[in-house]
Amino acid sequence: MAAVAATIALDHHIRVLMTHTHLEQGVLEHLFSQTRTTLQSAKTTGGMDAIERLVQCGMLTPEGIRDHAESILKDRLELLSGSMSAEKHETKLLLPHIFKDYRRFYDLLFVDLSSEDDPEVVSLVMEQADLIVVNLNQNQVSLDSYFLNKNKAPVPSHKPVLYCIGAYERSSRFNKERIIKLYELKKKAVGVIPHHIGYMDAQNERRFVQFLLKAREAKSRFLEFSEDGSFTEAVRHMGQLILRMLEISPVSEVDAAND
Repeated sequence: MAAVAATIALDHHIRVLMTHTHLEQGVLEHLFSQTRTTLQSAKTTGGMDAIERLVQCGMLTPEGIRDHAESILKDRLELLSGSMSAEKHETKLLLPHIFKDYRRFYDLLFVDLSSEDDPEVVSLVMEQADLIVVNLNQNQVSLDSYFLNKNKAPVPSHKPVLYCIGAYERSSRFNKERIIKLYELKKKAVGVIPHHIGYMDAQNERRFVQFLLKAREAKSRFLEFSEDGSFTEAVRHMGQLILRMLEISPVSEVDAAND
């Protein structure tokens, strides 16, 4: 979802905050390491460590969340990083405070969940969420396990859900259309993030934001496939599905420039 969150922030006048529920720093911090501020590189404890201190003192405010989030895209995308402490991190005690106060300065909050997270934390986030995005792949065994054993799925039945097929291979016979038909999904509830070697390398080499900015410059040509252009279009479409489901109609950068 990091690519989708960043693209929403780039495309629209929307301020986005990202965080996660893991006990330590991980994927998000790695992806954004080249564009993060000196807050973490200087080894000062911001992020969830700072939030925890403020909560313990009863001093957390909306300003406190903003001040301890790191700027990724100026005035657009910020990251509330995970703990740098070796001590156990009580995420489930901190999240309610973040959910209560983030809207003062942010339009959207993305919370990354993992199957390895504390089930209580996962349940808490899902109950508070306005929308749940489930990341899937094209492995039929995994999809059968998820869709055909709904009693084992942690997603609350009363919550709106979107599905995102990651590392998507459009030439596969088990494509999006077949998945939609087989599992009786709504077309508007399914998006994809195409498999892209350049994107994978950019993640590994910590050039994540730079890759997204470069891919956005790709120009589509008649009868000529552009891998970068196709990737950006798919990520953008996933973002539009999210905004539509949340009934958010933001002003795009293009529209704003034409005013």
